[in-house]
Amino acid sequence: MIFSIQNKIIFLLIVFTLLPFFILKMIAFPKVEADVEKMQILHLNSIGAKQSMLVSNWMSERMKDVIVISDNPYMTSSVNLTVKDKGYAETLRYLELVAIEYGYMGAFVCNDKGLVTVAMVKENEGRDLSEKDYFKNSIQGNTFVSDIVPSEVPLVNEFDEKEIGVPTMFVSTPLRNRDDDIIGIIVLRVHVGSLSNMVYSLMFGESGESYLVNEEGYMISESRFSDTLKEQGIVKNRCSLELKVAEPETGKLTYGVAQCISGNSGFNGNGYTDYNGVTVLGAWHWLPEFKWGVITEIDLDEGYEVSHNLHFVSNAILFALAFPVLLAAFLVGRRLSNPILRLQSITDRMATGGDLSQRIDIKQKDEIGGLADAFNKMISSLEGNTIALATSQMQYKRRIQSIKEGIYESKPGVDGVYTFTWINQAGAELLGYNTPEEVIGVNVDTIYVDQNDRKKLIEKLEKDGEWLGFVSHCKKSNGEQFYMERTSNMVRDENGKPILIFGVFRDITARKRLAEKLMVSERQHKSLLNSIHDGVYQCIPGIDGTFTYINQSGAEILGYSSPDEVVGTRIVDIYVNAEERQELIDTLEKEEECKKFTAFCRKKNGERFIFEVSCSLVRDKNGKPIMVEGIFRDITD
Repeated sequence: MIFSIQNKIIFLLIVFTLLPFFILKMIAFPKVEADVEKMQILHLNSIGAKQSMLVSNWMSERMKDVIVISDNPYMTSSVNLTVKDKGYAETLRYLELVAIEYGYMGAFVCNDKGLVTVAMVKENEGRDLSEKDYFKNSIQGNTFVSDIVPSEVPLVNEFDEKEIGVPTMFVSTPLRNRDDDIIGIIVLRVHVGSLSNMVYSLMFGESGESYLVNEEGYMISESRFSDTLKEQGIVKNRCSLELKVAEPETGKLTYGVAQCISGNSGFNGNGYTDYNGVTVLGAWHWLPEFKWGVITEIDLDEGYEVSHNLHFVSNAILFALAFPVLLAAFLVGRRLSNPILRLQSITDRMATGGDLSQRIDIKQKDEIGGLADAFNKMISSLEGNTIALATSQMQYKRRIQSIKEGIYESKPGVDGVYTFTWINQAGAELLGYNTPEEVIGVNVDTIYVDQNDRKKLIEKLEKDGEWLGFVSHCKKSNGEQFYMERTSNMVRDENGKPILIFGVFRDITARKRLAEKLMVSERQHKSLLNSIHDGVYQCIPGIDGTFTYINQSGAEILGYSSPDEVVGTRIVDIYVNAEERQELIDTLEKEEECKKFTAFCRKKNGERFIFEVSCSLVRDKNGKPIMVEGIFRDITD
């Protein structure tokens, strides 16, 4: 027959075999190619975003460094020092130690007139820096990052030679006396090479690179291709501050740089000409706080290489698979059709007679044979499941009745009042009845001591559909009162009308009374701690040590009105020198406790005092530190 199952299967197999290839060729592959290109440019943009975050974080660390150094008492006293003063050498050693420890090229201190009083580089001593932007900003109370500029004094360059004009930058912050008056500034000379190396180190592919530009379009980090640029004579010593990132032919800033220094962040997936005259894919991120731009670029041919290869490979695969798939569809169609026709005939007889004892006899070791075996097993399983279902229902009922918590269902009557329609044995006994049958038909409202509790439950269920852990004051059939905790759910029909409430409940009277006793005990404990004149506290382990508890006396010693103002603040912030806090933590981790440890601390209003503390480190059963607790006092007097 023309429209037999055999012909239909062959026809459908051929059609549906060719259709996916056609869809893939005309629709899917172009979309995949476009998606791959989109993924590549988004990946490039993601690399740029990560790079800009690294730069921002790195600069933030530099700003934190100068703030930490400014808190050192040496710095405040160094503003008016001269070379002949006793403290000058000690302050200079501290600055040299800071520069070595934190990796800075130098550091110096200016008084409020802009004159350098202490400096690592002798050429800086006595210089008038009052017109420098970092002085003007910091003397106004700001922590400031300068532009990357050529140095005005000889500095060691990347060739270990002293040179004037080496790219450099400064981070500065004000110095304040005890009255919080600004009396000068501290300035750190940042090693620009470290910033350049961080940006330069992120290389991807054969041609990918990231670099920084300033608001004038000049590169302020080193290019991956700096050696080539030197050979071509485009730059003399270095790319930083020498190379203006412009198109070679027009002399105009490249598209990415022009967009970036305009204050925009974005990417270009169509390609533009870079400073080498090569068409590239680019992403740019503007950092307004530093007025820098992070540019990330890769050659267009390399960036889209995967999508171009995908187009060629997909065509080859499609044509290679088309012919064998068509032949296989024809052969499989013929093989499938005959057993299916036999299977249809047998199943029709089984459906008509309703005799589940019939079995299909197809002896094939393939999917059709497997289908016949599965059908036979299904009929056998159906017979067994009928018996098992009845057994399971009996077991389910026994298990429900054995549960020690109450399980119930209630339905609204014509008048809208809910009555119990089902309850297990445990639930009946919790309500003071002997059997579930005694509870069926009882008005649910009668078990509540306060009818407002019932009203709250119904309103909550009508609004949200469920209430977890609702506690109410109830009574048993004999009038005995108890506290009930329940979880209830409201079931609605297809029109949204409530038709059933079911849930689980338990008697929590003993737990409720125990909780009340614990609350009384806790209030007594807090009252005792607040009567002590010394500070009692608990905090999280570690250098920061966030307060989790403190008594009233402790809060007042720290200059606060109440413990609530202190909880959540960092204990390290009360220390004038964070090193003393670290010393205490090291002692606790080594010896578990520390007695009469003294430190120089400050109150909320900045007033400084001598702090004596005795504390211990609390660990869990696995030895992990979980809390520091102790007692402290003000021993200034």
